[in-house]
This record gives sequence, C-alpha cells and structure tokens, in this order.
Amino acid sequence: EKQVAALLQNQLGTPEPPMVNIEGFPFLTQVAADSIGTVHVVADQLGETTSAPLILAHADLIMTDVDTDDWFKSMKVTHTEGAARLDYAKLSSLAGAPLAYGGDGRLEISVNTTVVRREVEAVITGLPRLNAKEQTMTLSDAKIAVAGVNLPDFTAQALLAAVLKPIPLKGMPLGMTVTKIVAAEDGLQVNLAGDNQTI
Repeated sequence: EKQVAALLQNQLGTPEPPMVNIEGFPFLTQVAADSIGTVHVVADQLGETTSAPLILAHADLIMTDVDTDDWFKSMKVTHTEGAARLDYAKLSSLAGAPLAYGGDGRLEISVNTTVVRREVEAVITGLPRLNAKEQTMTLSDAKIAVAGVNLPDFTAQALLAAVLKPIPLKGMPLGMTVTKIVAAEDGLQVNLAGDNQTI
C-alpha cells in the first residue's frame, strides 16, 4: 500500500501521499501474483504539484484489476471510477467569472451589466450541464434577476452566453473523464471514470 501510494502521489500530483487500501482476500496471494482485484484510493488536492489545469479538492477512487510487473513501480489498471470535488474558487478561475452555489443544485454568477443605459448587477443562476463528448460544463435553465426583478428567459440565456463560455473539464488525473456533474454547497461534485490506464 505504501508503494502504491508513492506511485500514485506522483501521478495524482498530491502534496501528501494518498490513502491506499488494497481490498480483497487473500491479500498475500494477490500480491504474490502481481495482480490485485481492487485498490481504494482517497486523495486531496489532486493536481496541485503537477500544474494541472484543474485541481481537485478531494477524490475517492476505486481501481479494479490492477497488474504490475515491477512491484508497483508501475501499474496497469483495467478500470477506475469514483467521485471528486472541485472547489468553486478553482472553477471560477477557469470560468473567468465568479461562480458560487445558488441553492437547489444551481450555480450562481454575479455580473455587472448595462440595462436601459444603467449599470446594474445581474445575478444569473443555472443548472450545471455536462457536455460529455467535449468535456466542458455550461449552465442550463438560466434565470436572471436584476435588482431583484426577474427578466425573461431569452434575456437570461443571451446574457449567460455573453459572460460564460463553456468551462473545460479536461486534464483529470490518470486520464479519466467526467461522467456526471452536480452542484453542491461545498463544491462541484464530479463523477470520474477511466479504462486501460498505465500508471
């Protein structure tokens, strides 16, 4: 487990070694065969030491069918999946706009704009939507309030398109891709998956 943690710390770009638990029975038989059924990995600040485009605050991953030929100096993993959390401050820097949790699974953006020749603060809320093929995030079902007054949906969509471009979610650790996103109070919750990884 310490050897796997050392290998994964480098690959995940974490300041501290991740927590690694080799699961399954019998343990010694698995290790002797250089093949492990399941490895559970929990890590914080993924990507921080590797200048990754996205730094994940926390991740909980399950690796299945893990093989090694060199006592875990490298590994081949058939499948990895799990959940991670992306802080809104990091997401805001990617978006180029301040994002925060708006309640009810929605994200909120506050922008200054001009309405009827007056500078006002507009608050846009929307549901995070994943484009799985492009690995980007946008907001759907956008609603906009200016000085507490709700504006028509087409105005909200037009303003949202002007201030928020699709946010890239590429560069996940171990070459994984995002399969689901949900806005929560403590950050954007993302589901991750990857196949046939060489670590």
